[in-house]
This record gives sequence, structure tokens and C-alpha cells, in this order.
Amino acid sequence: MKYTLAALGLLLAFNASAFTLNNSAKLTFAQDEVKVNLAGGFCANLGITDEEFMSIIGKAVDTFWNKSPTSRLKLRKGSIVNVDSAFHTDTICTPSTNCTPNPDLEVSSDILISCNTNVSNFSSSAILGVTIPNNVSGDTIYGSLVLINDQANNQFKNKSAEQKASIIAHELGHAFGLGHSPVEDSLMYYATMANRKSLGRDDIDGISYLYPKKQPFSGCGTVDFSGGDKPNYWGGLFIGFALIALVELMRKKRAV
Repeated sequence: MKYTLAALGLLLAFNASAFTLNNSAKLTFAQDEVKVNLAGGFCANLGITDEEFMSIIGKAVDTFWNKSPTSRLKLRKGSIVNVDSAFHTDTICTPSTNCTPNPDLEVSSDILISCNTNVSNFSSSAILGVTIPNNVSGDTIYGSLVLINDQANNQFKNKSAEQKASIIAHELGHAFGLGHSPVEDSLMYYATMANRKSLGRDDIDGISYLYPKKQPFSGCGTVDFSGGDKPNYWGGLFIGFALIALVELMRKKRAV
């Protein structure tokens, strides 16, 4: 029993997760596919066109989150959309609140990325992006907003294409419900890390917790019928009974 408990303890320790949620509730999108759209015409200081930004979004979803083998959520590169200029200039939160979403920037569905210049959102050039699910009912996310720092001194423009993709992927994690991870090799680690090229174990645990892939319950086993012979179930049953009888006979002999 002691060995069993010790093994169980190791199993639990190795499977413990450190990911956090983006809020006190378990907020998720109801659908399994979520589009990531870009507000067109607002990224004046990033040094890339809208089409190039869309390519980065595609790399962010395909290189990172869509590689999770145990999550049903699939992010899809959406399209360039026209939105109100407030998405380029307004605060993501209502002023003088902890962070009540600004109703003027509500995203009707899916995820919207917009460049933004408001100093309240980006008090430092080191802040690359801010994200909030801002269209929520109950525990369901209907729309989330990602704002990327488009101030003249932003640091996003100096990143490589791979780094930009990982930054966008990090913000998308917040958009579908994840918070920061304390695990340094995670995409959702609170600080950007150079050469981030894939999800960490904690990222996979997090997205799989929020969006578990549905698996049918079944037993485990493989049967080969390629030779044309069907398995002899009665033969297996008789062998089983014989083994039981043999064990019982040996037990009785030891008892004599």
C-alpha cells in the first residue's frame, strides 16, 4: 500500500498545472472554432501592412494554439474588417474602474485585433498588447478584444516575424480565457521570451482544461482479423478457468 501511495503522489506531482484563468470565472467561447479578425487601416506605426499582419495572425494560430492535441478549440485566421475609429483611440476599460470593459469597443463575435494609441492602455512602450473578453454573458465569451501598441515608440515593430507571432498568440490566449503562467517555458508566461516557437506543457494543460477534446469511452485492445481466423472466445474462457483452478490447487497444497 505504501508503494501504491508513493507512486500516486508522483503521478499527481508530475501532472500538477500552474496555468491561471483570465478571470475569477471559467469563461470560454461556446463554439469550437473562433475567428481572429483584424481592424483594418489602424496600424500606422508597426511597419507592416494589414495583409502582413494577417499573415502573422495565421502563423500565431497555426504554430501555437492549433497544435494542442488535447483541445477541441480551433482558432481560424479571419479577415480584415472595418470598425469605428474608437478602436484605435479609446481605452479598453472604462475610466475610474478596476477594468469594466469600454462598451464602445464591444466585439460582437469572435476575436478582434486592433492597433491602438491610447496612453492609458500603453503607459510604457514595453507594453506590447492588452486583451479583454469584452462581450460576455454568464460564463460564455461572445467577443474578445486585443489591442496592440501602435504608439510611435512601440517595441512591437522591432520584433522579428516569429516574435510577433508569439506575442499575438500570447494575447489570443487571454482572449479565449487564459491568464498568465508562472512557468517560464510557457507561451502564457507574463514576460516575452526570445525564440518562443511552440506551446509549453502548461499552455496545453490550460487550453485543454478550458476546451477539452471530447473522447468516446472505450476499452483498450487490438485484434488482428487479417488472417481470416476469428478468436476462440470459449478457448480463452477455458484457459482462464484452468489458471484459476491451478492457483487454487497450489494454495491448498501449501496449506497442508
